Amino acid sequence: MDMVKNTNQKMSKPKIYTLAIAVVLAVGGVASYVLISSHTANDQTNKRGQVVVAQQGDREYNAYASISDSDIQRTGSDVDFMWKPELYPIVALVHIDSIDGGRTYSPVYEQYVAPHTYGKMTVKEAYRGDVKLGQELNYARLGGTVTYEDYWKSLNKQQQDKILHLNNGKQPAHKKYVKATISDDIDIESGKDYVAFISPQSSKDGKVTEYIIGGYQLGLREVKGSGADATVLNNSTKQWDKLDSVIKQD
Repeated sequence: MDMVKNTNQKMSKPKIYTLAIAVVLAVGGVASYVLISSHTANDQTNKRGQVVVAQQGDREYNAYASISDSDIQRTGSDVDFMWKPELYPIVALVHIDSIDGGRTYSPVYEQYVAPHTYGKMTVKEAYRGDVKLGQELNYARLGGTVTYEDYWKSLNKQQQDKILHLNNGKQPAHKKYVKATISDDIDIESGKDYVAFISPQSSKDGKVTEYIIGGYQLGLREVKGSGADATVLNNSTKQWDKLDSVIKQD
């Protein structure tokens, strides 16, 4: 039985439902369809712009933690988006085990997609869909903090030429990193529990599966407590609501 309440809303958000569709992001006054990767000095980046993160012994790892805020320039986008929770085949209470970084190339679609963060999460309770308690999933979510160099490499020649034309043949002044987000969205945080609205995506050969967390701030709601005392954060009002405002309780 489906335990998720259907509360359709029209939000000022992009018309994007999976990472397969590029999002328009403006950096330096130029719109671009890109996916950017982020890494620290100890990470390695392969030729497809994916961050290869060293294996971490500790859980709740955050690849962005060592990036200074002063080294980040921010950009975002804001267009209409219709929130339809019934479109997501999986809804679960998950624990974010790690933020492993960002990348410019999707291993699922084998092409460049919008900037996103990826990592691992563990299912604590399943409300809808084919996931099990204790199952660890590879997740991806739109938005992330990435190096400007990786951002530049992800642009096609036409986009690069446009930026150079507007800046007298040179790259514009920039900081080391770019944080690309959707307006009013939240940052995913390692070590926290969330109700997540998820769409699984697999590569053509079936060897790679990722669980895309969608819905922006409506599709990722922090949870505190457990059982009847559990509360869920309303990311718009910043108030803590009863879990049954999102999930049907027996």
